[in-house]
This record gives sequence, structure tokens and C-alpha cells, in this order.
Amino acid sequence: MVGGRAITVAELSSFVSAQTGRELADVPPDLGAALFERYLEDSVVLAASTDPADRELPAPLRSARVRDLLPTLCQPPPQPTDVQLDAYLASHPEATTHGDRLHIRQLILPDEAAAQSARERIRNGADFAALSRELSRAPNAAAGGEIGWIERGQLPPEFEAAVFGLARGETSQPVASNAGWHVFQVTDRIAAGSGPDAVARERARDAVSAELAERARKKCLGTLAARVGVRVDCVGATFACHNPFEGQ
Repeated sequence: MVGGRAITVAELSSFVSAQTGRELADVPPDLGAALFERYLEDSVVLAASTDPADRELPAPLRSARVRDLLPTLCQPPPQPTDVQLDAYLASHPEATTHGDRLHIRQLILPDEAAAQSARERIRNGADFAALSRELSRAPNAAAGGEIGWIERGQLPPEFEAAVFGLARGETSQPVASNAGWHVFQVTDRIAAGSGPDAVARERARDAVSAELAERARKKCLGTLAARVGVRVDCVGATFACHNPFEGQ
């Protein structure tokens, strides 16, 4: 129950099927648990809306509406301080290594056809950030899908194979994962040994900003969940079912 509205197994199964192309019973338990938590989070945001119609939105419209609502319901996350950046760099010596570095962003689409279509729109001049807000299922879609600076060893091999052969401004072929079909774009590229200090600090800023944003998001969702009310019955669940808002 979220905000007095029942969420059924059938409703969750439909969401899982739309995200993965498989039935709930056929996805790995850890993926089922992650999708269940995401569906609850989306439901909390929609229940907190001042528009009653948001509670009954059809599945295809939910994610985009949640992305629009969340900034109106939650305070923006704090910006990293110099002290936090220094601490990150001190605890992550690998951040100052001198390998080739790429600054990338991504879209996550539900199937290969949608991913190919989005890629062609980008290649024909469509704005990547606008497409991210319109189509992507990535957690940071509203922020344009920015991933930040990466180097080899930080992404799954199939993602690295797709992006490290790209020049600045190029867009990858779609790559499949459990989350959907990914389309990457390289927005900047720095060769090995070039400007390590500035790049390392920028990477630290990306990493700390992402951590602060996720903490702020979780805290806000916990507050909203307490306001609207969430009750979870896990009897008979085929995955690690729990109420993610308990104890927040």
C-alpha cells in the first residue's frame, strides 16, 4: 500500500516485463528486488503529487512524470566542497592514474529498436540531453544522462568496447544489459598523461556529486514515504522483498 493505494503483484509484474522483456518470475532475484524498490519509489513520488491523476498514470508515463515531479518535491543536493574533494582523492589514489579518459553520457532504452532510433536522431542533430529527458530510463535521465569521466576498468567490458573506440562527439551502437539497451556518447576525450590533476579533480567532483545527489534523493524519498504512508506485505515474494523506507 502506498498512499492508501494497493500495488498488486500483477502491476509489479507488468512493470518488470516492460523494463526487462521477461516475467517477474523469470528475472534474477536481485534484479526483481531492485525493480520492486524502484517501483515503490516511483509510487511514493506520484502519491506525494498534488495532482490526484498522477496516482493512476499508466506505466509508460510514470517514469517521465516522476522525473518531473522529484525536483519540485525535493531540495536540490548540496554541491561538493573542496574538503570533500580532497578527501575523495586521498582515499581513491586510482583517481590520479594517467590512462586515456573519456567523458561520457548515456541513454537507456527498453529495446534495441528504440535504442537504434534514438541513436539515429542524435546522429541527425537531435539534442542528447533533451532525448535523455524524453526517452531514457537511466536514473540520471533528467540530468542529461551524464556519467562523467571514466577510464578503462571502470565499466563492464561490453560497455568499454563500445565507448573507447569513439572519438569526441561520437555515439555508440546500442549495447544490451539487464537494465535495457544503452546508447553512449563521448563528449570529451583526454589522452594518457594529459592534465592529470585537473581531470582527477573533475572526476572526484563527478563522483562526490553523484554520492551527494543519491543521499539527498534517498532522504527525500524517506520523508515523502513517511508522509504518504507505505506498507509492504512480502508473503510469497520470489525476490528479496522488503520495505526500503523502514528505518529511514
